[in-house]
Amino acid sequence: MSGPTGQPSSSPNRGLRSRPVLMGICFTGGAVIGVLGTAVHGNLWMLGETHTGFVIPWGAVVALLLSLLGQLWAGLRADSLLEPTVMGITTFTVVTIAYLWTGPDQLMVPYSAEAMQLLPGPTLASLIWWLGSAGITLVSMVLVKWILARDKAVARAAARPGEGFLM
Repeated sequence: MSGPTGQPSSSPNRGLRSRPVLMGICFTGGAVIGVLGTAVHGNLWMLGETHTGFVIPWGAVVALLLSLLGQLWAGLRADSLLEPTVMGITTFTVVTIAYLWTGPDQLMVPYSAEAMQLLPGPTLASLIWWLGSAGITLVSMVLVKWILARDKAVARAAARPGEGFLM
């Protein structure tokens, strides 16, 4: 990319020109990911009997992957940690509301010894999605920081010809 003078810029700018717009997209995206992830997290693959079999909560894994990809996009698009943090916090808030909701149409199964005995698969999937949404936010922040630092180091090395990166 080139700067306003036509010279190559020292760091690639992936960010949108309007940060408030991107923050709104991240907030809305976090809410949408929270709702979609909550809708899909309950998909299970049972190997064996209901109470004694092995549960693979593939829906929770898909929901966490969707959350991670959205947060990575936000952080790399903005060249910042703030946007993926906003997206992750919004997702976690929506998931927590769904997890704690006591209304007649519960979407998640809160953990209890009784719930784990009666519905081990859905209880496990709900725990993975709920706690995983917070963990994925931390993972995405570390990944974004690492990628941005690496890109800046590569840009610095490219700006100084004759000096190699990692020499």
